[in-house]
Amino acid sequence: MPYGDPDPTDPSVLVGVELPGDVEATRDMAWVFAEEFARMGFAAPRIAELFRSPFYAGAHQALRLLGDTEVDAIIGECVSVFGSHASGHVTEGS
Repeated sequence: MPYGDPDPTDPSVLVGVELPGDVEATRDMAWVFAEEFARMGFAAPRIAELFRSPFYAGAHQALRLLGDTEVDAIIGECVSVFGSHASGHVTEGS
C-alpha cells in the first residue's frame, strides 16, 4: 500500500462507528464528561466552557441536545461530589 493509506487488514487501524443513542445515553455521556473534568480539578465555570466549545464535539453535542439548564445541573453535581477529591493543580481560571 502507498504510504499514508490505511491497510484494511491492519488490526491497529482506528475505525470509528456511530452508534444510535437516545436522551438517556446523551445524559450519561454528559455525566462522564463533567465527572472527568471535575476529577481533574476543573471548576464548574471552566467545565461549562468546555461544553460550550464546538472543539469538544461530544460535550458540545450533549449541551445542544440537553440544554443549558440540565448540563449546568450535571456539572454542579459532579463538581460538588468530585471537586473536593481533585488534585487541586487546576485552578478556577484554568
